[in-house]
Amino acid sequence: MSALLGTLGSISVMAQSTNVYSLNAVGYINVSLEPGFNIVSCPLIASPDNTINTLLPDTNGLYRHFQFWDWNPSTAAYTEDIGLGAGWASGGTETLNPGQASWLYNPSNYVVTVTFVGTVPPGTNSVTLLPDTFNLVSSILPTSGDIVTNSLMNFTNAVHLDQAWIWDPVGQAYTEDIKLPAGWSADPIQTNVGGGFWYYNHQATNNYWTESFSVNQ
Repeated sequence: MSALLGTLGSISVMAQSTNVYSLNAVGYINVSLEPGFNIVSCPLIASPDNTINTLLPDTNGLYRHFQFWDWNPSTAAYTEDIGLGAGWASGGTETLNPGQASWLYNPSNYVVTVTFVGTVPPGTNSVTLLPDTFNLVSSILPTSGDIVTNSLMNFTNAVHLDQAWIWDPVGQAYTEDIKLPAGWSADPIQTNVGGGFWYYNHQATNNYWTESFSVNQ
């Protein structure tokens, strides 16, 4: 669990006992939204769900004029929702599940901090990287750093000419990273908790970014 401690606030282990005894790591993360476009993710299982209505409730006007852009790699198209100040225009039913990333536009001229609360996804889970297209993804787990060498993220099955595009929300610009025979063209992909990146899978079939976590780690 040590790889999560620096990023997951108020981490605790909860025992829930009925006929089965289970342990879950729960806590919160703070995500800073720079003015302009941000790629965001929620690497926690929220309650009752991971819709933006739950994660980003716009009942008090906090997200008025914010724009949420959900990418569908199967259709290569966005679904847009806009904060009206009394709820989301399209109902706020879009999801932000662990492993999924989306755009969130902050229309203000100052940094806005949002807090996500939930359970760390337990067991082994995978992000599907569709072939010959761009996938907007994030780590399933609330951890940060180099996705190749981080023992929790452990993404080692990239192939030649795969591409990663990392967004800088401060500079509002991309950094490109390409998988070459000798390794990645820049530093291996770096990601932050609550962030994400574009990944182009150069294979002809699905690739899978698989991560595993248990409270004993």
